[in-house]
This record gives sequence, C-alpha cells and structure tokens, in this order.
Amino acid sequence: MDNEPGKPPTPRARLSPDLKLGRLTSIGTKLTLVISLVIAVGFGSIVYFYTRQQEKNILLQNERAIQQVLDSVSQGLQTIMITASADVARLYADKLKDVKDIDEIRIVRPDGLEAFRDNETIRQINEYRNEAEFPLRPTTSVSRTFAADDGNLARAIRTQQVVYYYDTQHDDQHLTFLLPIKNIKRCKRCHGREQEVLGVLEVRSSLDSAREEVRQTWVQSSLVLAISLAAVLLVAAAVLRRYIVRPIEVVSLAMSRVAAGDLEQRIPVMGRDELSLLARSFNKLTEELRLRHAGFNAEHNKLETILMSADEGIVVTDGSGKIVLVNPAAETLLDKSAARIADQGFMYLFDDPKRMEAALENSGASGGSDVFLHNKRYLAVYASSLRGADGHLLGHALLIRNMTEEKRLEQKLRELSNTDVLTGLANRRALDDMLKQEFGLALDQDRDLAVLMFDIDHFKQFNDCHGHDQGDRVLKAFAVATRARVREDLDTVCRYGGEEFTVIARETSQEGAMILAERIRADIEAMMVDGLRVTTSIGVAGLCETGAATPGELIERADAALYEAKRGGRNRVAAAADGPAT
Repeated sequence: MDNEPGKPPTPRARLSPDLKLGRLTSIGTKLTLVISLVIAVGFGSIVYFYTRQQEKNILLQNERAIQQVLDSVSQGLQTIMITASADVARLYADKLKDVKDIDEIRIVRPDGLEAFRDNETIRQINEYRNEAEFPLRPTTSVSRTFAADDGNLARAIRTQQVVYYYDTQHDDQHLTFLLPIKNIKRCKRCHGREQEVLGVLEVRSSLDSAREEVRQTWVQSSLVLAISLAAVLLVAAAVLRRYIVRPIEVVSLAMSRVAAGDLEQRIPVMGRDELSLLARSFNKLTEELRLRHAGFNAEHNKLETILMSADEGIVVTDGSGKIVLVNPAAETLLDKSAARIADQGFMYLFDDPKRMEAALENSGASGGSDVFLHNKRYLAVYASSLRGADGHLLGHALLIRNMTEEKRLEQKLRELSNTDVLTGLANRRALDDMLKQEFGLALDQDRDLAVLMFDIDHFKQFNDCHGHDQGDRVLKAFAVATRARVREDLDTVCRYGGEEFTVIARETSQEGAMILAERIRADIEAMMVDGLRVTTSIGVAGLCETGAATPGELIERADAALYEAKRGGRNRVAAAADGPAT
C-alpha cells in the first residue's frame, strides 16, 4: 500500500459502528454472495451435465450388456428350436430368469400369448406338415403377455428389429427388450413361409444395478462439487476481501466522514488498478471540495454580513414554504421576533394572508411592489416566487423597505401643492380635483351637492388703505372663521383666488347651502380684524336645482349668484336661479 508522493501517510481506516452493523447489506457482502452464487451455479452446472452424461453412459452400457445377453439367448433358442426341442426351449427360458438383473424372459407369439405353454403351436406345425409329428402336451396353460394390439409388440414384428423401452408400470423401473424371432430357412419346414416373424423374445431386466451405479455417481460428483466449491469460494472470498471489499469499505468510511463535514479525509492509493484510480480521484475531489468549501464559507460570511446588516428586511422560504432566513431588519420592521415569524409562516408576515397572496401575484405579473401600512409604518413590499428551470417552486423571497419618511414627505409635498400657503385652505388646483370627483359621485349616487362662492366686500380698500400685510391678516381671519363654521367631514373650504373663496358642501341641497352661507355671512360680519369690520357676499348653487352639466358650470352658476348678491348691496347671500342657465 503506497501513498501519493509528497503526501503524509494515512492511518489505516477503521469501520464505523454504522458500517459494521450494515455489513449484511454492504456492497462487499452482496458482491461476495453474487460471485459465490455464480461460481456455485457454474460448478453445479458442470457437475450436473457431467453426471447426467455419466448416467446416460451407464444406462447405455447396461442396454448394450443386455443386448449382448439377448443375442446369446436368441442364438441359443434358435439352436434349440432347430432341433425341435420345444420343451427344452421353455426350460431354457425359465432357467435364464436366474441370471442377475434378469426378471423375466418369455417367448411370445405374434398374438401376444406366451409360447410353449399350450398346444397351439404344436397343432399348427402338425397341420402344416399333415402328420402328428409332435405329441401334444398333457397339461397346458394360456398366458397372455401382451394385448393383441400392443404397440411395442406390433413394432417389433413389423420392423423385425429389436425394440426396447423402459417400463414404469411397476414400483421399480425396468428395461424391456423385444427381440423378433425371424422365420429363417430351417424354421420354414415346420412353420411354413407365411410368417416372417414367428414371435418375439421378451427380456425384462431390472435397473437396480444401473440405478445404484448412477446413485453412486451422483454422490461422488456431489462430494467433489462440495469440496471444490468450498475451496474456490474460500479463495474467492479472500481475494475479494483483500482487493475489493476492503478498499470499498475504506472508501465508504472516508465518504461518510466527508459527508459529515470532515474534508481532510484521504484514501491510501494501492497499486495501479481501477480502485487506485478511484482513490486518486477521491483525494483530488476532497481537495477540490475543501478549497471550494473555504471559498463558499468566505462568500457566505460576506453575504451573511450584507443580509444581516441591511436596512431592508429580508425573509426567504424553501420550496415547502418553511421560512429559512429572517434578518434583523425584518424583525424590526415587522415588530416580531424571528421565531414568531417562522412559527406564523410566510403568508402571515403582515397578518393578512389574502394581501400577501395578492402581492405574490402582482409581483409575478408586473414585478412591482405593494405598500403595506403595518404598525403605523408604510412598508414597500417586493414579493417573488423563485422557480427552477423545470417550473417547480424553489421558495419565496420578500424584501421590505421602510418608506414611512418618504410617505410623510410625499404627503407634505402633496399638501403643499394643494394648499394655499397664506390661509392654509385647499387651493384652486385642489378645488378642481375635488369638485370633479364629488360631481361624478353625486351624479352616480344621485345625491345632493352644492357650491358656495364668496369674496370679501371692498377688499381692495384693506390693501390700499392699510397695506397688503393687513389684507393678508384679513384673509387669514376670514379663512379661520369660514373653516370654523363648515362641517369638518363633509365640507371643504378652498381659496379660489385673490379674496374669493369656495365651499364644496357634500350631500347638501341648495336650500341647505343657503342656510350654511347665511351663517358664514353672519360670523364674518360679527368678526373684527385689528379693529376693522369685514363683510362678505355669497352666491349659492345646488347641483339638482340648477341642473348643471359639468363642475365648471356649477361654479359659474354660483359665481353668477355671487355677483347678484353684490349688485343687491353686498353683505348678503343669493341663490342661483333654478333650471339651466340661459
């Protein structure tokens, strides 16, 4: 076992408890079992085919031996029959039964009956020869050996060839031979020429000896197989353990330690085979991982510093919706701890899941932000769903920016743009916008709307006789008195321009607006500004009463009523004429 040049020696690895407990399911065990099984199947197949061949050879030798016996018996019987010694033939056949492995020897006629047991053959011969040459037996017996239509018997007679078959009708297997007894030239003088085959010689042999020899062959083969297989498996297991299993265990142990975070692991390099290449690749991989991990940690620390010190709140979830990141700014802006945020879940960051769903949908459609009013703070919320290349959800990300101060400044600018600097009332620009909006709502909802137009009587004299500062003080006092009289929630007081003022009276008829105008006139008349008396003339126009078609027309009708009040002597209220303007 050699280490790579320039590297310190690596101590011999020890299997962890987890690997030891898992040995039965380890790759080494599985590999050993598979190879053992393959070897066992291979050896078993060889032994099986060898033994089967031996079995066939034993049975074939047995058949040949019996065939030789059968030929000898056939020749003996022919000799006996030629000498016309039928009784001797029967005794000869009976005597052959004592031969080892010969269970039955019979001479059978073509009709399936055993010959030499009755007088049938003797009668046929005497009839053929027309003389009583052979005496009949005093005692006879009829023994049917084969059925008249037996296929094996018919085939032996038809083909005049030896027929043999294995008889399985008895408890033990037997081999039966049927040897045709041909009607040779010397036999024809007694049996005639009509029959080609006079009968068959049936020899029924027991297979006990052959089977015992086959059994012994199987036993010996099995014993040789067991011994050979055990030896081969022991050698194979030792080789596998030394050159495959052990290196795999070392690699597994090192990989488990790397997975646990120990990137300093190294595997000893053994030889120049594939496992040594694996060891070199593993060592190179761990070195690369170590370098990348160090770089990742550095970048992670940078990113964590940026995220944790950012003024914007950041909340991130994984694909299952579990919150995995909450920075301190998010805790401050949401006024919740990180633990509470994680416990409540992403959709309840602002305690309004429907609003969060809408924010996610809007971000996907427009990529913009939503503004949430949360705990008296205006928060710009940028929500997005992160998805992989295949479309599956990776998680959600939320960026929260505190824009309360921006909103305050925006509101202040809006107020400045819509407010008259001197009086603090809505200016002409705000008047146009509000009147347009209220005019449309009044038409849509069929409700009343009235406009009051008024100015300060003889205001030019205040400026000419007492100076513009005095005129400004009069305007301010006029605005305060007017605002004090109108309804805070329904009416809006605007400076129309110069010394002219307007009141938008919502949900108020022209008659009701006349009452409000009279009260304002009386309050102004009772007011003294730096010892100076101030009066006002007011014109009133109602939407329903005048039938004005546009906001501008409604203003014109109120302005016309104002000039009517001035022509009437000032310090008075006048109503616009009913019906469309002529």
